Amino acid sequence: MTPVPVRPAASLLIIDDRPDLHVLIGQRRPGSAFVGGMIVFPGGGVDDDDRATEARTRVPSAHVPELSDEAAAAFLHAGLRETVEEVGLWVGGDLPVDPCCFPHVGHWITPEDAPRRYDTHFFLACYIGGTAAADQIELTDVWWEQPARALERIDTGDIDAIRPTIEFLRSLSRYRNVSDAFAGTGCGRGGHHLNGWTSF
Repeated sequence: MTPVPVRPAASLLIIDDRPDLHVLIGQRRPGSAFVGGMIVFPGGGVDDDDRATEARTRVPSAHVPELSDEAAAAFLHAGLRETVEEVGLWVGGDLPVDPCCFPHVGHWITPEDAPRRYDTHFFLACYIGGTAAADQIELTDVWWEQPARALERIDTGDIDAIRPTIEFLRSLSRYRNVSDAFAGTGCGRGGHHLNGWTSF
């Protein structure tokens, strides 16, 4: 059996004080080959445009453990681009993008038996304005939610999520506001396996 190829990808955990900490959540289109109907954070695959010269002028660098700043920049650019495409929000601020505004908070690889596999880097991002709206292609809905409330809804079966999403919601639920979350981004790193998912 031919192994499923692993595609590089990026996702943004966009947070805002409303007035306490909320995170932007999207719901995948039912029937999607990957996590259909589940909640996710905006993001998607890294493509050639994310490594092109124009992308480098917009996002010249990023900070990801074990990657060069140039290689990491392609992941951050993908996360920012996909967020615009999926929910219509630009959270990159003025150009060129300041990588210090997007701390790297996680790295997960999809299990080997999944129909689609992604090697995904996650970045924390701050909401800077605009109205989020689902693209109705990848996502059918998007909304702001308290991380703890999202976990409660997962527990009751109201919504569903994959392991990385749940783990990030648990991490975010510890913080009162955006400042606390950004201050805590250096915590909780270390490679481990959870139900087939590999995190670093």
